Amino acid sequence: MADVVAACLESPGSTYQSADQVKDAAQALSQTGICTLCVLRYLPLELGHAYSTCSATNTLQELGVTGEPAEAPCPACLGILNYELADQIVDAYAAQQFDAQDAAVGVELPRSVFVRHRAMQLFCADRGIGRADAAVDVKDAFKHMVAQRLAAACGVTMLGDSPMRIDVTLLHAESAAETRFLGADESKTAFLSALRDCDERTFRTHAACPPAAPQTPARLGPVSLRRASLLIGGRYLKLERNVSQTPFIIEGRRVTEHSVSELIGAPLQKLTRCDSCNLVGSGREDADVRMLGAGRPFYIECINPRVTRVTPAQLRAVEESLGASPVRARLLQTIRPQDTAVIKQGEESKTKLYCALVWLAAPLDAQRLEEINQQGALVLQQKTPVRVLHRRAPLTRAKRVLRLELVHLEGRFYKLRVEAEAGTYIKEFVHGDLGRTVPSLAQMAGVPADILELDVENVSLDFPPPLPSS
Repeated sequence: MADVVAACLESPGSTYQSADQVKDAAQALSQTGICTLCVLRYLPLELGHAYSTCSATNTLQELGVTGEPAEAPCPACLGILNYELADQIVDAYAAQQFDAQDAAVGVELPRSVFVRHRAMQLFCADRGIGRADAAVDVKDAFKHMVAQRLAAACGVTMLGDSPMRIDVTLLHAESAAETRFLGADESKTAFLSALRDCDERTFRTHAACPPAAPQTPARLGPVSLRRASLLIGGRYLKLERNVSQTPFIIEGRRVTEHSVSELIGAPLQKLTRCDSCNLVGSGREDADVRMLGAGRPFYIECINPRVTRVTPAQLRAVEESLGASPVRARLLQTIRPQDTAVIKQGEESKTKLYCALVWLAAPLDAQRLEEINQQGALVLQQKTPVRVLHRRAPLTRAKRVLRLELVHLEGRFYKLRVEAEAGTYIKEFVHGDLGRTVPSLAQMAGVPADILELDVENVSLDFPPPLPSS
């Protein structure tokens, strides 16, 4: 008891002069029908071990508080400071089996709790109990209870800026009408401002001080368990055509059977037990274009992952699991959010190497073929292609072709290699897109041209970092 009395006497701004005053305050608070934890809050006693249910009861007994605990829910906290509610939250968290070592807890209280808190502050001021503005907040006390249970059950510690968030809403329909005189339909910020600005006389007209006990306790509403995304970077190869980068669906119908994001995302989703996966690539190739060479840089955002401690060996296993798939992944590794900036920056700065099978309306003589191959760097003026006008703004873009090589295969068939800057429409460069791309291969050849197959052979972007050699 001496420790509790000393804590109350020595707390900053304490109005208590003696141990007897502390005991009298505890007795007066208890007689309002508030729970043992709320008695400690309004003495006030700082959060700590005394806030466990057993310790709180023992503390009041040591302070000489007499009388049986009230059977009705607490008039101050509406029964929120109840370890059964805290245990429900911990059970919901444990069921998801997150591998987090820490968590941040957010609590949304019924608005009537704030009204009742002010009513208790006025009661304390009337009776000279403690300092009206020093009472421990219900939200802080409840978070303390949840933290105790989380640590004991799951080994999770509380950390304000943790990437693991547990957000809970507590509900109490019975007392909802108590806030109407303040404009309960407004935003929470406006409501709290109205409560703060309400003068004491008006407040006492609408609220009993101390508040009366409710008939029903608060209940637990939605519990949101959200964790910061896990980012996994790498490069993907697309070895077959008719595979889109992301699901290709038009008017509810799938255009391609497979997508890169689904094929790579499925094993990663199974590994991390995340809600979903979102692939972000450094550009994208059309569904009918293969991605060869070292692959295209990408990262996958694993949304709300239960598992984030992913080992290199597990990621190698994911790569190996794609062995029979039309899509392969390499250099898979966990990355930081700041590492993804390279992907966005590379949209404008990277170059790509393409290889295409093209058809010309007539074979070229050796002189015309040599003239094309000696063109050197070109600057194209490309209007938005006809095939994407329905989803892209009608603009004219200047794009650079750094080098090109046209090799005759047989008859009217040629192999074209082109290195161009990001965003160049290669198909349109070949056939000219009805004159919307100038110059074009067809223009340089002097005959109509078309592209039959297209592969991307290299994307010159330094991402992700090379893996350390084992």
